[in-house]
Amino acid sequence: MLNRFAACGIFLCFLGLLFGPAAPAGADDPRECVLLAGRALDSADAAGFERAVDMDSLLDQALDVLARTLRQPGAAQDLPPMLAILFAQAAQGDGAAAGARALLRAEAKAFVVNGIASGAFAGQKPTGRAAQGLLAPLFADASTGRKEVHQVGAARPDGAGWQVPFVLRDWGNGQSYDLVGRVTMAEGKPRLTGLDNMEDLVRRILAEGRDTAL
Repeated sequence: MLNRFAACGIFLCFLGLLFGPAAPAGADDPRECVLLAGRALDSADAAGFERAVDMDSLLDQALDVLARTLRQPGAAQDLPPMLAILFAQAAQGDGAAAGARALLRAEAKAFVVNGIASGAFAGQKPTGRAAQGLLAPLFADASTGRKEVHQVGAARPDGAGWQVPFVLRDWGNGQSYDLVGRVTMAEGKPRLTGLDNMEDLVRRILAEGRDTAL
């Protein structure tokens, strides 16, 4: 069965993928955005994190994958009604889809920014306000533990940017994830804009959510 962690925790998992220390890299190294994001997290610098990571792009990619998955018969039956309606609207090709996607993206982004700014995603006891927003209660089951990156591999150019492989350790749920970051240039600097194995990540987290619900 699909629980709230499966649908909402995905946002934290893929946005938390950069959190944690790693070996230094040069300013022109595509891996540098990963390292800058980690340092921003450790210092509760949400603005610095957003400079290194295109959260809107990542969220749009995840929403595309989730919307396709939740269109399958019965896939959304265990979601809270509000979230099920929003995902159903987001999967449509009309004006309602744009509004639903914008709301889901904005609420997920607000939740993550709050987690960074409060220090929660650095493993600290939060000192700021609780998560705010219309959908904040739906993120109650998402992992807010510390995220650490290990085994950051060499950047592989492919003509559209770079692939940067790494392993995410999520201390909130005790899991490790093999990820392939998509890095592109933005205003002359590398920036993380997606995950090339987002489909695999979504499938795994949805499966973990079903196992948790059993």
